[in-house]
Amino acid sequence: MSTARTLVVITSDPEGPVVRRRVRAFEPHLARAGIAIEVAPWPKVWPLRKETLAKAEKAGNALVLSRLLRVADVARVRERVRRLLFDFDDALPFRDTARGAGASATREDRFRAIIEASDAVSAGNAYLVLLAKLAGATATLLPTVVDVGDGPAAPEPPDSPAVLGWIGSRATLPYLEAKTLTLAAVVAMGKTYRLRVIADAFPSMPPGIPVDEVRWDERTEEAAIDGIHVGLAPLPDDPWTRGKCGLKVVQMLARGRPVVASAVGVQREQIRHGVTGYLAKDDPEFVEAILALLRDPAKRRRMGAAAREDARARWSVAAWAPKVVAHLERALA
Repeated sequence: MSTARTLVVITSDPEGPVVRRRVRAFEPHLARAGIAIEVAPWPKVWPLRKETLAKAEKAGNALVLSRLLRVADVARVRERVRRLLFDFDDALPFRDTARGAGASATREDRFRAIIEASDAVSAGNAYLVLLAKLAGATATLLPTVVDVGDGPAAPEPPDSPAVLGWIGSRATLPYLEAKTLTLAAVVAMGKTYRLRVIADAFPSMPPGIPVDEVRWDERTEEAAIDGIHVGLAPLPDDPWTRGKCGLKVVQMLARGRPVVASAVGVQREQIRHGVTGYLAKDDPEFVEAILALLRDPAKRRRMGAAAREDARARWSVAAWAPKVVAHLERALA
């Protein structure tokens, strides 16, 4: 094992999903390579920021994780460390969909500052790699992945009617709510179902669509996904959503559930159309895909099994750990 190196990860939320999925998931693999991880917040108040800067200076290496620091703060971090890394999993130069998904001069300036200051950059999908390139950096593509256990998936639940599932958050709930008429059309065409929403907020649906409200909990999210038959991943197509890294899609695939997803961004790579789920370009295709899976349980189970194997091969921690370790070893050399 090489000499231990410490990498201080600077992030908005040390307990958030981006830390869990893009750093903590690889911690045992990094430890075997002699790389230790210390996660530190980037608080709003200066005295606490000074504590994080001191940690970075002591370690000598810092990774800014999917956070846009002020230009002056980028300079402060840069001058205190030997190696500065940047990793991002959102289209940071743009506002989010709720705010119009438009370009922001302030966000663009901050994005360019961290890109130019960094010794190594990594990004969660090809679209984000392109954004880094436009800002002047060659980024390594490191997708957001999940643990996929050994063996087959948990069997489908015996529930009747079938359960369609969506997992997300209060911020992304509008993506599901935008498909209310589409979901109602499935009922109008003769197929009843329940809609399971795994989140911290829940939608109002028409009376014909019963909603199972499942409060998201990291400890129980896998079991909650096991309780569905078909996953849903609707997205609008805009500069912000093209940067999404499809964590929820991969989570459902990994649990052996076929997914009907909008043909947007990385979801076009994550779903093997007709094999592990369906990609839909518009509402009629969404309805057609959902109906196909509700009407044919054997096809649904076959696609679910293929989804789990594909997730294990292409979107798992085990598949990507060597590449993550190699990237960080090069970056810290």
